[in-house]
Amino acid sequence: MKRTLVGYVICAGLLLGGCASSEENLDPSRIEYQTLKASGDYGPIRTITDAETNAELDRTTEEVEWEDQPVPIEREPDVKATFVYTPDDAPERSLGFGIWFEEQIIGGIDPKDSRGELTADQVTLFKSIFDDQE
Repeated sequence: MKRTLVGYVICAGLLLGGCASSEENLDPSRIEYQTLKASGDYGPIRTITDAETNAELDRTTEEVEWEDQPVPIEREPDVKATFVYTPDDAPERSLGFGIWFEEQIIGGIDPKDSRGELTADQVTLFKSIFDDQE
């Protein structure tokens, strides 16, 4: 009986550990975004489903050094992007970001509770991908 219980606990731990690690390494299944127009309005919601592009954008956001500080910018972001993750064994989840090109900042948009500074190369990458998709 004791061995059965120990075996069950070990199997459950491995199963849960495997699920957790697979979700950590999961790239977004899609990225939905809107770009700010010169008029001050956002364009239509567009979707990027290319796995390679999504993985590249995800890696780029992981390289950002995030701070638990609010975004100090009052104007709307140049791009609003939602990274949507679809694990096989869990509900879909999403993370929303705002990207301000001129200020080289990426941050949470609702709420504006975290932010990170972007390098010039990261800004160039974001601009090129979001501009190419339009």
